[in-house]
Amino acid sequence: MINEFVAKKIGEVVAFTRVSLDTIERGKEALVAHLGEERVVDMIEKNRMHGDELLRIATDGGAIDTTLAKADKTEQKLKAMRDLYVGDEWDNAVELMEWSGFFEGAAVVHWALVRGAVESLNHEGGIILAQEGVNYHYELLELAESELASVGQNRATE
Repeated sequence: MINEFVAKKIGEVVAFTRVSLDTIERGKEALVAHLGEERVVDMIEKNRMHGDELLRIATDGGAIDTTLAKADKTEQKLKAMRDLYVGDEWDNAVELMEWSGFFEGAAVVHWALVRGAVESLNHEGGIILAQEGVNYHYELLELAESELASVGQNRATE
């Protein structure tokens, strides 16, 4: 069994997977043009897999209702922040990657909270998943940083 705190933290991370998928879908054309089809497909697959696994952990832990309720609330907040930042620039990969700096950093720390919780609970599958989640979002943060540095270099000399 997992307690309410853990269930809610899992729900917050589920919300990150949902918002990531929604963001990719809305900005897919720009992201594919800038990052390539393979990278974008990988992002979609990883977010789906992470979301599914998190929901399985919450279900197995008897806390799916609490997890889903928190996921819904957090998803609304994240989408509101994202939409305020991105505005109508869904065709602008630079704007999407700038947003991802905020988003991926927040995803890392939320996954870290889940990692700490599942470590404390000795949940082996959860530990592996949470570490993968932390690593994955660090990779996406580093990708955004690298791509944006390159854009800055290129545009400075136009």
